[in-house]
Amino acid sequence: MVKPFRILIIEDDSEHVELIRRGFRKHDEFFLDFASTGEEGLERMAKNSYDLISVDLVLPGISGLDVLIRIRKVDRDVPVVMVSGQGTTEMAVVAFENRATKYVVKSLESFMSLPYVFENLIQVARFKSTERKMREQIKRSERIYRKVVENALAGIYILQDGVFKLANPKLGEIFGCAPESLIGAPFWHLVKPEQMDGVSRLEGDRSWPVYEMKVARSDGTSRWVEFRTVPVEYEGQRAVLGNLVDITRWKESETELFRKNKELMALDNIIMRILHPAADADKDLGASLSDVLSAIAGAGVGGIFLREKEGLVLRSLQGPVEELMEFIKDVESGTLLADPKVHFSIDHKTWISSPILLAGQPQGTIVVHLEKGDAERSLSFLKRAGKHLSRLAELCSSTPLQPPDQAELLGKVDGVKLQG
Repeated sequence: MVKPFRILIIEDDSEHVELIRRGFRKHDEFFLDFASTGEEGLERMAKNSYDLISVDLVLPGISGLDVLIRIRKVDRDVPVVMVSGQGTTEMAVVAFENRATKYVVKSLESFMSLPYVFENLIQVARFKSTERKMREQIKRSERIYRKVVENALAGIYILQDGVFKLANPKLGEIFGCAPESLIGAPFWHLVKPEQMDGVSRLEGDRSWPVYEMKVARSDGTSRWVEFRTVPVEYEGQRAVLGNLVDITRWKESETELFRKNKELMALDNIIMRILHPAADADKDLGASLSDVLSAIAGAGVGGIFLREKEGLVLRSLQGPVEELMEFIKDVESGTLLADPKVHFSIDHKTWISSPILLAGQPQGTIVVHLEKGDAERSLSFLKRAGKHLSRLAELCSSTPLQPPDQAELLGKVDGVKLQG
C-alpha cells in the first residue's frame, strides 16, 4: 500500500485555496493542511511532519521567501514548491538560490496539475532519501567489513602454484565447505567461468590490487567477494597471501538502487508527458511504453491496447507484433481488463498485464512479455505505471471510450485490431 502524502499549503488567497482543494478532490492519497500566513505555516511545521510544503511567494507578515529560508534551516530535504502569481525569471532564480524544489506560476491549469507535480516531487524525495540511507548502510557495512579484515576475521588463504596451501575457517564458511577440503584444490576451480579474468589478474598483475570476483559455493550458489592479495614467501617458495570478504549484500544493494532509479525515471517521463502532451497522442503512448519496458528487467515484447468502438485496438507496440498477438488471441478480455496479473502462455512464456482505467472503468490494458526476471516484482512496477498510463490514455483517447458490458468481459479478445 502506498504511503499517503501529507501536504502543507501556505496560501492567503481564499479563492486560490478553493481552486487547490478542487484540484485534489479526486486524489484521496493526499492529506492537505492549510495556513493563511507564513507564521501559521511555520507553527504547523513545528508540530507536524509533511511530505511537501507549498508556499505562496506573497504573504501577509513574513514573505514566502523568508518562510522558505526558515524551512531550510530546519529541514534540508522536504520538497518546497514556491507558488507565485508572477512568473518572472528573477523571482524564480531567487527561489532556487534559496533551495526551492520547484517554482510554479499560478493559473487554473497549474492548480489542476498540482497533484501530479506534488506526487512526482515527493517520490523523487523519497527515492533520494532511500538511496542516501542505502548508501550510508553500504558505507557502514564496508567500514565493518574493513575492520573485520584488519582483525583477521575475513577469509585468509595462501596460494602457491595456483592451489590452496592454507585456508582458515572463515574462508570455508564463505565457500560453504570445510576449510581443510580446500587444501590442494585449484583456486580457479571455485571461480565462475565468466570471471576468469580475475584469475589472470591474480597471476599476472604485479601491482596486487584489490578486486572483485564471483565465486561458486559447494551448494551451487554463488557469492560476490572482494580480494586483497600480497606476495609472500611460503616454505621457501613464492606464494600469494590473500584475504577475501563477502560483498554480496553490497552488490545486491547496488543492483536494487539501479533498478529503482530506472523505474523512477520511467514514471517521471510518463508524468511529464501527462503535463505536456505531444500533438501526436500515439507518439506519447509509444514513448511511455518504451520507458516502461526499459525499467523492467528482462522485458521483451510489449503493447498498449485501448477500447474503441470496434473493440480493443493495439495503440502502441514494442517488439514483434506476431508474438504479442499469438499470446493475446486466446486470452479472455475479462482477464486483461481485471486486476494486474502474471500469465503463462501455452508455450511456457511469462507475460504480465495491468488494466488501464478511464473514469474508474477498465478501458484498456498494457501487456509485457518477460524473457527473464522476477515476474511479481515486475508486475508491481507495471501496476504503478498503469495508473499513470491511465491518465495519459485519457489525454490520448481520440474517440469516446465505452464501458465494457458483462458479455464482453466474459468473452475472448476477438476484436483486437492494429492501429492504423
